[in-house]
Amino acid sequence: MMQLTKIEKLYKFENINKKIEFVYAGWEEPNRGLELVYYTLLINGVDKTQDLFTEKKIQCFIDEKIETEHPIKNFAFIPCKDLFLLDIENFSKVSLKVYFRENGKTIQDRLVGSFFYEEDHLLINKRSLIITNLSTLQNIKVKFEKDIDIEWAFFINATQIQIIQSFSNSCFVYDLKEQKIIYKKNIINESLYPDIFRWIYRGQEYNSKQLQMELLQKKESQFISTYFKIE
Repeated sequence: MMQLTKIEKLYKFENINKKIEFVYAGWEEPNRGLELVYYTLLINGVDKTQDLFTEKKIQCFIDEKIETEHPIKNFAFIPCKDLFLLDIENFSKVSLKVYFRENGKTIQDRLVGSFFYEEDHLLINKRSLIITNLSTLQNIKVKFEKDIDIEWAFFINATQIQIIQSFSNSCFVYDLKEQKIIYKKNIINESLYPDIFRWIYRGQEYNSKQLQMELLQKKESQFISTYFKIE
């Protein structure tokens, strides 16, 4: 069960590991409305872009939902088009792309977020998850049906993951052992918080079950924000 506690403001969770750095290297707009942003990748202050990717710069998508470095270990997530998990000690990398084959077309699932746990990395896509063991680099891919649109996901214990859906008040638990959804519910009582527009992920603390979410209510084109700590 999720426990929600209302908070007055958001707390910024800092990653103390500073071994990798993405340096802005320009952008382009090949099609109207499509912006491609490029970076170089520095590891311990040394540009490793050409060595690792055979290019001088790489296209990446970086925002506050994508954790790019393990807080204490030598692993990084590179949010480029191939979605690489990188061991920065030996520079081995594993691609974490997920594909769906539907209506005669093969499409890559859209990246939503990335988070490092003590022994695992969790990649969150629009309708899939990848859990990678950092000791073996073996991973588990979990795919969902078309009606799933994920805002965020997090481990609630060693075998169960809580998934919060986008633009709704819905969440569910996926059990890795049973390989199925086992529990669905509303996140918050809608009689207390009506006109829910969406929940937005705003940060998670390393090595804990605590995260922050923003609840957006919309009524007559007006938005109301309320912040919650979820455990």
